[in-house]
Amino acid sequence: MPKKASAKPNINLPLKRELQDFQVKQLKRNFSDLYTSKEYGQLCEFFAQDIYAPRDFEERNRSFEQISSYFRNALGERFFHGLIRLLDLYEMSDAMDDLMVMTLEKMGVRKNISQEQYDEAYYRCNNYDERIEQLDLIVECFHFTHNLCQYRFIGMILKTARMTSHLFSSSKDSIVDMLERGYQALRPVKNIKPFTDTIYERELKRLNRIYDFYSQRVALS
Repeated sequence: MPKKASAKPNINLPLKRELQDFQVKQLKRNFSDLYTSKEYGQLCEFFAQDIYAPRDFEERNRSFEQISSYFRNALGERFFHGLIRLLDLYEMSDAMDDLMVMTLEKMGVRKNISQEQYDEAYYRCNNYDERIEQLDLIVECFHFTHNLCQYRFIGMILKTARMTSHLFSSSKDSIVDMLERGYQALRPVKNIKPFTDTIYERELKRLNRIYDFYSQRVALS
């Protein structure tokens, strides 16, 4: 099961929303070729809105806990474990966003985040290893979800899960809603590897560029 939400520091939610919007726009710039491709365009939108900059993680986590027994019985242990890993990715991304917000505030940034401020905060978070782990988990979850979406019965399972989840939650965006968007985006994709290879390579290059630049600046100061 996903870990229950622990006590979190007070987060500047408007700044967090701005940060997530900033990251989505950055992603669209960095992967404009994938966005405009016929095969991966819809998948890019799912990646940007649902994986890269997740919102309302706690609500999705609660909705999953409420119908977890249904998913375990319907999917079996192997697929259920993959779904848990997807929630792990959500939790990790959400925690990283919180850390970025707190770091930006320490830098005196309250709104109108610039690229330079974003990059510096990214470096100051000092979580290089966690960023690599996040990239690995993104690739793992995309391959899992793509594999899952090739099974015809998944569509029916999601329809039943949607009815079940809405009995427990008034949220307009539960974990089931997210999975349905993923199903629609991933099912038509024949080969997921070129997509995940591109995501991993470019994000790793960006990560290393930021850390190399600010490491050198610190060394010269």
